Amino acid sequence: MSPPSFTFRSMTNFGAPPVLVGALLLCALALLGAGCAGLGPGAERELDVTAPSIDAAAIDSEFRSLLSRPDGVPHIRVGLARGVERTRVTSSGALAVTVYADSTMVRRLEPGESVVVVGGESRLRVEGPGFEASVALGTVRVAPVGAAPLAHDGTGYRGEIEVFAHRDGTLSVVNVIDIESYLRGVVPLEIGPRPPADVEAVKAQAIAARTYALATGGRRADHGVDVLSTVADQVYGGVDAEDSVADFAILETAGKVLMHDGAPASAYFHASCGGRTEARDEVWELGPEPYLRSVWDTPGGRSDRETAYCAEGPHFDWTEEWSGREIEDIVGEHLPATASTPVRGPIDDVRDIRIAERTPSGRVRWLAVDTDAGEYRVFGDRVRWLLRRPGSGSILRSSWFDLEVERRGGRVRRVRAVGRGNGHGVGMCQHGALGMARRGYDFREILGHYYPGARLSDRYASRQRPAG
Repeated sequence: MSPPSFTFRSMTNFGAPPVLVGALLLCALALLGAGCAGLGPGAERELDVTAPSIDAAAIDSEFRSLLSRPDGVPHIRVGLARGVERTRVTSSGALAVTVYADSTMVRRLEPGESVVVVGGESRLRVEGPGFEASVALGTVRVAPVGAAPLAHDGTGYRGEIEVFAHRDGTLSVVNVIDIESYLRGVVPLEIGPRPPADVEAVKAQAIAARTYALATGGRRADHGVDVLSTVADQVYGGVDAEDSVADFAILETAGKVLMHDGAPASAYFHASCGGRTEARDEVWELGPEPYLRSVWDTPGGRSDRETAYCAEGPHFDWTEEWSGREIEDIVGEHLPATASTPVRGPIDDVRDIRIAERTPSGRVRWLAVDTDAGEYRVFGDRVRWLLRRPGSGSILRSSWFDLEVERRGGRVRRVRAVGRGNGHGVGMCQHGALGMARRGYDFREILGHYYPGARLSDRYASRQRPAG
């Protein structure tokens, strides 16, 4: 999940403002308590992980039962594409196509048939078997008739797909879907496909992802959506991404949300903290939150990297190295977008790079870059967007690193970064959550560790064990 200070620029995916309506759940465990249990000083666990029995065949039935209840599962608008000129929606089942313009037109399509929407200057054209319509800046809503998912751009999606036109002639494509079904396409991509033994970490991920989606409503209003389907918010892969362990975790925690001061918390998460998470205000130019403070990712909160919950995950330690030419190229290209003050003129020479200040956790708070166009400073997580990894263009894994800089003739000739962790470091460490689950902690304790002070609440649904 990426930081709130960066906007989504791709022309093929994007995010959304909320629309809510829904239902509730069922499954098979006790009701979640009101608060997240923290880990006490020196708390240790014997490894006692019991993998749940997951009946994949029953998953869809349980989701249908959940969504049929009148309790009100929220719906969410997920941006699938933006700025496209045409799009096509089909299904293996029947479709209902509704065109909203000056008047409303409804068409039914048979299984395997498709509708094509084409943008145009202040208009859109809708084409399907036996019909064609041209309307002024209308909206097209495609809904399944039956249980078969829709397909857009080669990916299957539950819920409905909406296409609307912009005045420049391009289109936006949105998946309107209940939030629990949305999570089915998010959780396996955010924490990866996991065996049943890791399910407590997957439950924690489901709650964090649900909370994040509810908390971000309205932030993407300029896109006409609630969340983007990329790392700009949460990666969403529709039906193709679904996984039985993640489905089980979503059902077990349906409606559970992290709350703070009466509102959904900003439940950020990242791949690996490297042994200690970071406070939000040290990473982004945002105010502090008590539940997003820095915590040691170890039993009892000890500063012992060898016992870190995420120590077994990839990128706990890493090294990157740049030649002088590579550093000049990436600084010249990316410093104007990351420096805290405007860059004056083109950059030809990089004279020095140094860590000017660190955060209490050890990450880089300020990176100083001395160039022939002046000295500039880069703050917090933006350091990762400046120091792109050589050969890939990907952002740096984390801002927790040491620098070795070789200079000759007044210019940087080589830079080596030795770092820890992967991601911005705020909130839940995903590999740490997996490590905790493998040591016997449950999802309440995992969330209590990474979001201290946030409370778990039944926001819109509660699961109850069947009587008897």
